[in-house]
Amino acid sequence: MEHAAACLYGAKSAFSPVLWKPALFWAADAVHAAGLDAGVLPENDDAAKAAAAKLPVWDAAALAKACVGAKDLLLLRGDLALVGADSIRAAYDAHKANQNDLTAFCCPDTGDAPAAWVRTAALPAALPTEPGFPLSALLLRLQAAGARIQRLAAPVASAALCADTAGNRHLLTEAARWQILAALLDAGVEIPAADGVLVGPDVAVEAGATLLPGTILRGNTHVGAGAVLGPNTLLEDCDVGENARLNSTQGYSAKILPGANIGPFVHIRPNSVIGENVHLGNFVEVKNSSIDTGTKVSHLTYVGDSDVGKRVNFGCGTVTVNYTGKAKFRTTIGDDAFIGCNTNLVAPVRVGEGAYTAAGSTITDDVPADALGIARARQVNKEGWSRRFLADKKK
Repeated sequence: MEHAAACLYGAKSAFSPVLWKPALFWAADAVHAAGLDAGVLPENDDAAKAAAAKLPVWDAAALAKACVGAKDLLLLRGDLALVGADSIRAAYDAHKANQNDLTAFCCPDTGDAPAAWVRTAALPAALPTEPGFPLSALLLRLQAAGARIQRLAAPVASAALCADTAGNRHLLTEAARWQILAALLDAGVEIPAADGVLVGPDVAVEAGATLLPGTILRGNTHVGAGAVLGPNTLLEDCDVGENARLNSTQGYSAKILPGANIGPFVHIRPNSVIGENVHLGNFVEVKNSSIDTGTKVSHLTYVGDSDVGKRVNFGCGTVTVNYTGKAKFRTTIGDDAFIGCNTNLVAPVRVGEGAYTAAGSTITDDVPADALGIARARQVNKEGWSRRFLADKKK
C-alpha cells in the first residue's frame, strides 16, 4: 500500500480489554501488520495511555500533515479490535480498484461503518477532530458532494464490531479466543475440550503441549512441548518447561523448569524458579524462591524468600518464617536436606547439606551439614492426669 497512512481515532472504549489486551492495541497491531504507519487521534485522557504504549499521538496538525503526504488515509475507530490486517488490505484493494473517494468498512449486521479508506484529495479542508471523530458525518458530507462511495461488508461481524459495550466485548473476546485456539490446534497443541480455555494474544504454546479445561494463560507466558496444563490452571507471565505438569495451579511471573510436577492447589508467586523434576503438592505456596532439581514439597507448606537445593524433602506443615513485621529475610537449605513435619525455619537461617530437622521444631539457628536440628520441648507424661482432670470437672 504505497502512499497510504492510517489514523486510529478516539473512542471512549479504546482501552477496553479484549482478552486482556486493550482494543486499541489490537487495532494498532492489525494496521502495522497491513504495512501502514499509524497515528492515534485520542479522546480525552487517552493521549497519555497511548504515548505510554509508544503509539504516535496525533493532533489536528499531525493529521493534516499525514493527509498531505498520503494519497489514501485509513480512518479506523480505536476500539475496532478484530478488524485484522487481511480486512484492511481487502478494503484498500477494492478502494483502489474502483477508484472510490471513500470505501466504508461496514458491519454486516448493523450497517455501521467504524472504518473507511478515504482518498485524501476528496477530504474537506478542515477534518473533524473532536472526540469520537464522526466518520458517519464525513461520509454524509462526501455523499452530498457527489463523491464516489462504496460500502463493503466485513467478512465476519466481529471484524467490524467495536468494543463499546459489555455485550460487544464478550463477543469480541469469544471471537479472539477461538481465533487463538484454532491457531494452536493447527500448530499441534492438544486441546481435548475448550471449555474455559482462554489464551492471551501474547502467549506462546509449543506443539505437543496439552491445555485441559479451565486453563487460562495470559501475559507473556510460554509453554514448552509436552507440558500438560490444567484442569483449572491460571498462569500469567510464566515460563513453563517441557513435560511439566500443572494441575489446579496459579502462577505469576515465575519460571517452571522441565519435568516439574505441580498441584493440585498450588500458588506460585512472582520471582520464583521451580527446578527440574520438582514436585509441589496440594496446598503449597512458593514466593520469591528458587527450588532446585528433584526437591519434593508434597503438602501444606509455605516456602517464601528461600533458596532450596537439590533433592530436599519437605515434611507436611513446614513454614519458612520470613517476615518480622518490619523486614524480610531469606532461608537457605542445602542439597539432600530433610525437613521434618511442622518445622518452622525462622529466617535468616541455613540448613546445611544432608542435615535433618526434627518434626515440630522451630529452627532459629543454623543447622550444620549432616546434623540433626532439634528445637522442641522434651515430652513429659503425667500419669493419671486425665482421671484427676475429669473428676474435678464433674464437681
